[in-house]
Amino acid sequence: MFILGLSGEHERLPVSEVKGILEGEGVGYRIFRYNPLILDAESISPVLERAALVKFGAKVIGEIDNLEDFHLDLNGKTFSIRFINFSDSNEDRMYIERYAGSKAKGKVNLKNPEIRIGLVKIDKIYITEILERKDPLFKERINQVRPFKTNLALQPKMARMLVNLARVKKNDLIADPFCGGGSILIEAGLMGIRSIGIDSSEKMVNGCKINLDHYGIDANIYLGDFSIIKNFQGIDAIVTDPPYGRGSTTNKENVKKLYERMFKIFREVLKKNGYVSTILPSLEYKKIAEEYFKIVEINEMKVHRSLTRYFITLS
Repeated sequence: MFILGLSGEHERLPVSEVKGILEGEGVGYRIFRYNPLILDAESISPVLERAALVKFGAKVIGEIDNLEDFHLDLNGKTFSIRFINFSDSNEDRMYIERYAGSKAKGKVNLKNPEIRIGLVKIDKIYITEILERKDPLFKERINQVRPFKTNLALQPKMARMLVNLARVKKNDLIADPFCGGGSILIEAGLMGIRSIGIDSSEKMVNGCKINLDHYGIDANIYLGDFSIIKNFQGIDAIVTDPPYGRGSTTNKENVKKLYERMFKIFREVLKKNGYVSTILPSLEYKKIAEEYFKIVEINEMKVHRSLTRYFITLS
């Protein structure tokens, strides 16, 4: 059994992302509780390597009702202890960590322990081994520090989450037919996922190539209308943030017409068991998507008072 501490930025998207990663990697799982997420799974390694909205992961090695029941024999290994409180009670974290440390058989090493113990309090106290979490280093890829910057770049955390919602694994092929500055392609590449990018703007195509080169990402980028996606085969998923006529151009095409054409073409080129992970500016476009796809899930996110966007996964 494992516990995942989730980002508090959204109520449901972190869980959706975890499901997307595990299902894409073919890892069986069963969820027992949300926030924190408690689940039984063959492994959570793919989540710890890829997730954008997960703060920590831990393997449950025991359960106790009261701190006084804590005893742990670590066979002489060096260790650290961290108390993580998800309950409603106020606790003295430092006292609990010191007390638990005195009850564990081993040697305390706060800087570089062989094992990191987490005492996770929810309805009871779960004794866990905190697992190594790969730092996604998003700050190194935010729009402000990229060599080519765009006005409406999808920030790396959201781009990565969008890729993960598409249920893809390493070496799968995704396509972003509105690739812009390359946010989605960069995150996919860093996770070992192959990609194709298309954009109708020569400026964007050139800028996207600059960004990809800067981050060492190998992807094929093409100039043209998104419909040229029909020239490619073997696409496992389509992951994209399409234009919606509000700061992002539709090249004077009516937004509804664009989305009708888009979903029709996506259905034609996508593998039978493939997924579409995209963002809609309004739920009115959900009806268009449903003409060609089954909705797996949809999550609402308020950007600001006058703008809500909808993260939708289709199959």
